Amino acid sequence: MGLEKYRWDLVNCERCSMCKWVHPWSIKSRDRARICPSMQKYKYDAYSAQGRFDLARALLEGEIDFTPKTLEVIYTCTLCGGCDVTCKFTRDMEPLEVLHELRKYVVQKGKGPLPGHVPAVESIRKNNNPWLQPAARRGHWARKMKVKDIMKERAEVLYFAGCTYSYNANLQHVAQATLQLLIDTGVDVGILGAAEACCASPVIKVGMEELFRERAAKNIELFYDRGIKTVITSCAGCYGVFKSQYPAVGDMKFEVLHSVEYLDRLIREKRLSFTKTVPLKVTWHDPCHLGRGGEAQDLWEGVRIKWGLSDPPRHRNYGTNGIYDPPRNVIRAIPGVELIEMERIREFSWCCGAGGGVKSAFPDFAVATAKERIEEAQETGAEVLVTSCPWCESNLSDGITAAGSQLRVMSLVEIVRQAM
Repeated sequence: MGLEKYRWDLVNCERCSMCKWVHPWSIKSRDRARICPSMQKYKYDAYSAQGRFDLARALLEGEIDFTPKTLEVIYTCTLCGGCDVTCKFTRDMEPLEVLHELRKYVVQKGKGPLPGHVPAVESIRKNNNPWLQPAARRGHWARKMKVKDIMKERAEVLYFAGCTYSYNANLQHVAQATLQLLIDTGVDVGILGAAEACCASPVIKVGMEELFRERAAKNIELFYDRGIKTVITSCAGCYGVFKSQYPAVGDMKFEVLHSVEYLDRLIREKRLSFTKTVPLKVTWHDPCHLGRGGEAQDLWEGVRIKWGLSDPPRHRNYGTNGIYDPPRNVIRAIPGVELIEMERIREFSWCCGAGGGVKSAFPDFAVATAKERIEEAQETGAEVLVTSCPWCESNLSDGITAAGSQLRVMSLVEIVRQAM
């Protein structure tokens, strides 16, 4: 049914504006009260979830047509899910699902994705990565490491580096450090090398459902074929799409964990311990795809009857069951590290600004969003902004440059390695 499935939501939105704000019970200051990056940037109601609801309904009913401005409104959204969480706490809508379906509708009508998205999409088609890099170079980041090649021998655990950690020379050390830590702690781990392919998160984010399902199905088949029991990834984008989108494509008989979850598990099982003190004041940034997007989605199919009543009953995802505690547990376990929280955290975390295709199509918007997060992090007095997502790490670093900040961005695994 696509977008038509959500006509009830589009018509019955009460325009309460809760999609623009952190839930009132969790607001700590006026300056950090917003939850929607596009509303913060563009200021007009059209750029909020409720405004995009109106736009979607008008497109369905033929009241308006596609124009450069309507496409801008649709795609200047990071799909961070902040609006979805606040709506669920106060109303009964599905903003994030609507925003995804709206982009699929644009593609179905031949109006999307945007020109800024096309190079990455075509590179995924041709090279299995969005970075216009040869597929054969995929595993070069690990060429000096002694690790199993799962295409040649079996391993219970697959370390799935993801496209950005595999190809970005400034971030490859994160994948290397994570894999070496897994090896050092005795995990039966391997990699796919050149056979690893994009998780296809970038294509579903811009609305290309057919290409996404094709690539996701191939990944699921490959994981089954190689007898993989657990997939560990350092990329929050890969993790989020594995958890929330892949189950609609195929049966997920393997466990999916983000590296921070596995680190937390290793510490609790006393398989990982620290011998060095790391004297740092840090603040943790919750990646959207690890936090709100890290909650397993309920693939509900049914009929909306009235407010709060569906047939069959619909589970509501509040974003509260994402991966929030594991990284904080790891940080607190490292001797000498002091964790100081920002105002907007966990399910009400402020997006880094890079998601949903925004970084490639609207880079100024992406950096402006990152800059706000950097300013919020600076207010804590922390020296280091810690996270575990290549998109966040890259875009927040751009925000540091734009803000002229002395703050540093580090991946959590870097601090873990320093303490070992």
